[in-house]
Amino acid sequence: MEMGIKVKVLGEQDLRDILEGCTVLGTGGGGSPEEGWKMVAKELKAGREFKLTKLEEIPDEGIVPMPYFVGSLAGEKVRSIYEEGEAARSYRLLEEFMGKEFAGVISTELGGANTAAALATAARLGKPIVDGDPAGRSVPELQHTTYYIVGVEMAPFSVVTPHGDEMVVARVKDDFQAEKIVRAVAASLKTNVGVTSHPVTGRNLRGSVVRDAISHALSLGRALRTAREDGRDPIKSLLEAGNGFLLFKGIVTKASWREENGFTVGEFELEGYDEFREETYRVWYKNENLISWRNGEVDVTIPDLISVLTPEGYPVTNPNVKEGKEYVIVGFPAPELWRTPKGLEIFGPKYLGLEREYTPIERRRL
Repeated sequence: MEMGIKVKVLGEQDLRDILEGCTVLGTGGGGSPEEGWKMVAKELKAGREFKLTKLEEIPDEGIVPMPYFVGSLAGEKVRSIYEEGEAARSYRLLEEFMGKEFAGVISTELGGANTAAALATAARLGKPIVDGDPAGRSVPELQHTTYYIVGVEMAPFSVVTPHGDEMVVARVKDDFQAEKIVRAVAASLKTNVGVTSHPVTGRNLRGSVVRDAISHALSLGRALRTAREDGRDPIKSLLEAGNGFLLFKGIVTKASWREENGFTVGEFELEGYDEFREETYRVWYKNENLISWRNGEVDVTIPDLISVLTPEGYPVTNPNVKEGKEYVIVGFPAPELWRTPKGLEIFGPKYLGLEREYTPIERRRL
């Protein structure tokens, strides 16, 4: 299927920049970039190629599913019977079930570990990864995808455990039910499972995902790195590259989090310095940063992005924000699909329990 598909081979520096950009776009979630790099480095060491391709390169009937991992909070490290890993095996299992060779891989969301998992799986399978993403950021729940907005079904999907259990769900009621099924398998076995879902054709893929998402992450990561190397302001460079906004600069005075129903829920507060002196800022997250307040008034809400960096320009994941440390809070406009009525219905202020209309980050009251 890959015959005739043009690809760009990603080098080690490209991959490092992509994961750093994905950590920014992960808005505090998306998994550990350190763990993500271990996955990528393992495939590089094995001499495998990382190939990126444009949405337009996928044939109309070519199928591109997304392989990923789902884990239980009580997950144990289990020695896998699969040398290639559960995500890669789940991909091959779905190929076997559908009787077709797939054309590529797409990531499940942009994040330091979750995008890395897709990149590593694609390299291991010898497939290209598509330059798109069904979230364009990190998101807390399974239905928070652009696929759900436009009505792309999750099934058939495959689930593989490290013990060698393999299953395919041919049909499912909806994404909420799929989440319960997969989570139940992982929780009952107390381990991570590999899943491959949403086998979408190229024709349908093009209108269902955020375009050029991997390239966008690459440009953000590169902007941060080159600014640091050249002695320029990395935050300013990042905001220029991502059409972003400086939201706040401050020292964290309070930070707390807890595990709740499989999510990391927490918040942190800052006291401002420089141009934000005598001001306060608060951020609340459920895996990802979802809402912020400036001086007690709502400032930014989902679906727009709220990200935290050190003043030196290194993105920070939750709950690694520490009391007494200085941070810079930045924001970015959400991809357009999230700003549609359906997108805002599932991942806007109402999801947060707020009875208010969504205000785009570029139009918020300063």
